Amino acid sequence: DGRMPGEAHPAFTVGGLVAAGGLVGFLQKGSRGSLIGGTALGAGFIGAGLLIQKGEGFYGHSLASGCALSLAGMFGSKFLKTRALFPAGLFAFMGLASLAFHGKKAVEWKE
Repeated sequence: DGRMPGEAHPAFTVGGLVAAGGLVGFLQKGSRGSLIGGTALGAGFIGAGLLIQKGEGFYGHSLASGCALSLAGMFGSKFLKTRALFPAGLFAFMGLASLAFHGKKAVEWKE
């Protein structure tokens, strides 16, 4: 069916971490933006993982790439302003790493 085992795991992992990070930001600082953003991006990554699991690799990896670009952009900007390794640096790196992985996989599925 075209599925490659394990390709969905990074999307599920990043989705869970981003959603958890948004919840922590809300609980620690009362940031509704963190809660909403973390939930939305986390759901996007998890949805991407579900698409990949169903054999819709190109669409799943493309969705994950878009979420990763958003994550890297938001937290990369924060990191450049604050130089804080946590959470900005960590989530910026996670977004860039995810973008590299899912972008490469989307291209592979398209070929």
